[in-house]
Amino acid sequence: MREDQKVLPWTDPRPTWDRKSGMFLQTSFISRRAFALGTAGWLGCAAPARALPVQRSGALLFDIWRKQRRIGTHELHFSVSNGTLSVDIAVRVNVLFGPIAISHYRLDGIEKWRDGQVFHVATTTNNDGEADDMRADRHPQGLIVQGSKVQTYVAPANALPATHWNQVELNGPWINLQNGRLLHPSVKRLGADKVRVANGDILLARHYRVSGDFALQLWYGYHRQWLSLAFTGKDGSNITYLRRDG
Repeated sequence: MREDQKVLPWTDPRPTWDRKSGMFLQTSFISRRAFALGTAGWLGCAAPARALPVQRSGALLFDIWRKQRRIGTHELHFSVSNGTLSVDIAVRVNVLFGPIAISHYRLDGIEKWRDGQVFHVATTTNNDGEADDMRADRHPQGLIVQGSKVQTYVAPANALPATHWNQVELNGPWINLQNGRLLHPSVKRLGADKVRVANGDILLARHYRVSGDFALQLWYGYHRQWLSLAFTGKDGSNITYLRRDG
């Protein structure tokens, strides 16, 4: 990745914590002075200054919208036990034409972290009746990935599962959460932007465009929280994630 594409820490002025949304709000633009990221968001556990960006509520919840209709949800639920962070993932999409379902998608997964490293990922997916799965486990030689569309391989050291809640994934290859394929996204930082969340609030975000193996856009908050995602569907329609309260 080029130097201008790397994920950099936010800069001042400092944001304020909004209790209602469980996120950091910012009303002015970003200055060039460095802002040291804090420890908020580790579910109340002691953590180093660069702790993983886990939502205080323990959940990241999104409504998925297409053509002004809510077509599904994407939910991540976080828990910590004995030093292990577990992330339960559930995606549900059901596109209707009148009363008739014309497309459905379901993904269930688990992601586990310890000592700042992902050590286990497993998912199953049903995409309009087509089944996929993947699994990754950390061994001495690295993170070994298996999947329905790949032969077993050892992932590059900087590869992460494409679960999007951890902004650090923008700095390296992605492991496809549906089938285990190794992806090499090209990431362009677009700068400061504003994102609407499900309750109507407008939050300051940092905007990224991802291209290469696939195309999508991602927005992250001042404190690295995942705020939104957008992409173009197979039929050319715009698909947008609206974050709601956890």
